[in-house]
Order: sequence, then structure tokens, then C-alpha cells
Amino acid sequence: MLEFGFYIPTKIHFGQGKVEEIGKITGAYGKRALVVTGKSSAKKFGFLQVIQEKLKKEGIEVLLFQQVEPNPSVDTVSKGAHLFKEEKCDTIIALGGGSCLDAAKVIGILAKNPDPLEHYFGKNKVKEEIPPLIAIPTTSGTGSEVTPYAVITDTEKENHPKKIIADPHIFPREAILDPALTISLTPSLTSDTGIDALSHAVESYLSKKAFPLSETIALEAIRTIGEYLPRTINNLEDMEARSYLMYAATLGGMAIALTGATILHAMGYPLTSNLGFPHGRANGILFPWFWEKSFPGNPEKFSKIIVNLDKRAKEYQIKDTRESALLLKKFLHRSGLPESTDIKIEEKSLVSFTHEILKNKEKMLVSPKQLSFEEILDIYKKALLA
Repeated sequence: MLEFGFYIPTKIHFGQGKVEEIGKITGAYGKRALVVTGKSSAKKFGFLQVIQEKLKKEGIEVLLFQQVEPNPSVDTVSKGAHLFKEEKCDTIIALGGGSCLDAAKVIGILAKNPDPLEHYFGKNKVKEEIPPLIAIPTTSGTGSEVTPYAVITDTEKENHPKKIIADPHIFPREAILDPALTISLTPSLTSDTGIDALSHAVESYLSKKAFPLSETIALEAIRTIGEYLPRTINNLEDMEARSYLMYAATLGGMAIALTGATILHAMGYPLTSNLGFPHGRANGILFPWFWEKSFPGNPEKFSKIIVNLDKRAKEYQIKDTRESALLLKKFLHRSGLPESTDIKIEEKSLVSFTHEILKNKEKMLVSPKQLSFEEILDIYKKALLA
């Protein structure tokens, strides 16, 4: 019997120029907003100034927190929460990539829930809903504007592990999706974030928690990324392509909000925490080898992904494990993934990563194939040592 739940409470405003509505949207929630953003890019490209002007026009006081770094730390979000409470803010606006959106969610947690933050690591541990959060992504990748997830780096722990918070209390209240905000992205950022969106959609579709509605959303994201990510890489100023890429990234976020991700995502985190790879690129590096090992778990679904991703695929390529993995690899390189990693790492580090991955029982169970220690280690070795 078919049975599922659907809960994505975020109101979406999508379209070029929509960022100019920030004043009216925020005014429905309060008059004192904390704008959470990175250290330079939002200001450099003029996005921050536009938002400040629109907010002030509506009589909304603006407090800036411009300290969010890539892979935000516990210390950073604690400072942001302190500022929110000290200045008696009533609304949070997140402006930036996935790191800024995640940081804003966690600032919201600490604004309404007692310390320490580690009490909320894991699933469904947040007691009080965060203040109204308006998410304004400037990349097309994480889909964090429509998910109940936040990822934080615990710099006090060895190897700076990433900690995941999953809770419906941290969904943004509103999301402003303006593709014009992504026009300044470099080729590498466009590629890394686009591949992240693809991994969300693929993993959701392959998840054992998938159901017909989540599969429909995920396949639409895959098809759209297949058409528009390479096109965007070839012409960074193609606004139509960037619009559809942002649309696809949000669909990918919706998909994982419904099903969660698979072991591929967990495998990518050590590459970011320990080796400095951007999150999307880490997933992309592992993707073809994960594909080869996991294909036997659900050949029909893997084949359907390739059909939607690459319309030029031939039948023999779609149904063959290695041929389909090769098609995926070629697509990733057309989409800007570097041909080689140029990283030096010892095999013992990969063994350590593998032991940690095996502890993630939830993601192991929802993955299309239950991968062994040897299979996971082999994925790492082929991706990083070959």
C-alpha cells in the first residue's frame, strides 16, 4: 500500500528581480532584522546594499552579521545568536550560499533554545521553532532554502567533523529565489553547486525512502540539470539557463527534504572537512565510483537517471554498469568537474574515513545497495588515489 508524508512549509518567491520584494516580505514578520551573510561576496556584488535599501524603505532596522565562513563553525553561529538576542531582533535574513543559509538556521536555533548547540545535533531535537527566517540563496546548489537540515563544523573535535541538524522547526519561513543573484558565480562555483544539486536529486531518487511524489520531483531536477548545467558552464551569463538551474536546485532540496540523502553524501563530508574540497565537488569526485558499486542495487532506477540526464545515451550504455558510470563521469566533466583531484593523501586516511562512514547506519540503510567496508574503501581509492 502507498503511504507517505509531505511537509515543506516554505513560501517561495521565484523570478528575476524578486529580491527587491525583501522589504515587504520581511515587514510581515517584524521591524528588526539580522542579516546573516558571508564576509565579502554579497557586499562586493551589490546584493547586500539592495537588501539594506529595501528594508530601510519599509522602516525595518538592519543588523549585519557578516562573519559566516565556508563550512560555518559552532563558534560563528554562537556569535550570531548572541548578536540576535543582544540587539533584540525579530527576523533573520540569510543571504548567500548554503553555508550562510545553514548558519542562519542554527543562529535561529540558539536564539530560541538554550545552549549548548550539541544538544541539537541529530534528528528532531530542537524544542522551539526558530524566528522567522527568510532565505535568499546566491548559488544554485544546496536547496537549503526548502530543507529542514543544517550542517555545522565542530572545530573543537578532531578532524573538524561536520554535524547535521535535522528538524522541521528550522525550515525557512520564506525563500526568495532570484536567479540574477547567481550571475556573478565563477565557473568553478557554478559547477560545484550544480553538482551538489544533482547529487541531492539522484540520491533522493535512489533512496529506499523514496515514493512516487519524491521520485517525480527528483527526476524533474535531474532532467533540468542535465539540460542546463553544461549550458550554464558554457555561457555564464545565460540567464535562462541560470533560472532553470536555480529551479532544479530548489527541486533537489525539496526531494531530500522528503527522503534525505544516501551514503554518498556522508562519504563526501570527510573530503570537505579534511581535504578542503567544496561539498559539491567532493560528491562529484566520488559519484562515478559510487555509481559503479551501487548500480546492482537498483539497475532500473540507475538507468532511468541516465535517460533523464543524457538524452544521447544509447540503450546498451544505459543498462550496463560501467557504461552508465562512464556517461555520468563525462557529464560531470562537461559540467566543470576537474579531470583530476591533484591531492595527496595516504591510504590509511581513507581507511579511517571508511570506518567513520560505516557508523552512519541510517544512510547505509536507505542507500540503493548496502556497501561493504571494502566497497566503500575502494570508492575512495579509485576517486583519490588513481
